[in-house]
Amino acid sequence: MTPAKRVRADSGLTESQLDILRDRAASLAQEEAQEDHDDRISVLLFSLGDEWYCVRIEDVREIYNEYRVAEIPCVPDFIRGVINIRGEIVSVTDLAVMLALPPTVRPESGEQAPVIVVADERTCTALMVDSIGDIVEVPADSIEPPLSLSDKAQAEFVSGQLYVGGVLVALVNLGKVLAPVGASE
Repeated sequence: MTPAKRVRADSGLTESQLDILRDRAASLAQEEAQEDHDDRISVLLFSLGDEWYCVRIEDVREIYNEYRVAEIPCVPDFIRGVINIRGEIVSVTDLAVMLALPPTVRPESGEQAPVIVVADERTCTALMVDSIGDIVEVPADSIEPPLSLSDKAQAEFVSGQLYVGGVLVALVNLGKVLAPVGASE
């Protein structure tokens, strides 16, 4: 009897059958590990002043760096105006003003703040931010409820928090940010 056909007395299986079972077990373990990675979300990091925020990458349409804002009278102060992106008119939302953060001093060079164009099924806006960070993948269960914030404006627009590289990052509540101005819930 060859070694591959040798039957193990305790299991009643040949060595080749045991090898097949080991391979299947290893394959199933890899699939389970891959499923764990499926419970991850991708977020785009950005800064406002000294604080870090993020939005889910699935809500981001694009990042825009060169634009000209056309101001609109009689709109809330967090609406900077509108921009034209390839023929589509998109409002520009100053997220720092919306979150009641202190104004950021921009460099004298006239460098524009980048905007992150975000959208849902009903509306679209370009979020004006100070700088764009990385796109990172985080476990979905690492998103915690936000800390209790003393500022009601911030609490309303932050849906969660997570740690990325040891830094606390606030997840922006795009449902609130994208809600039409004056909409009641």
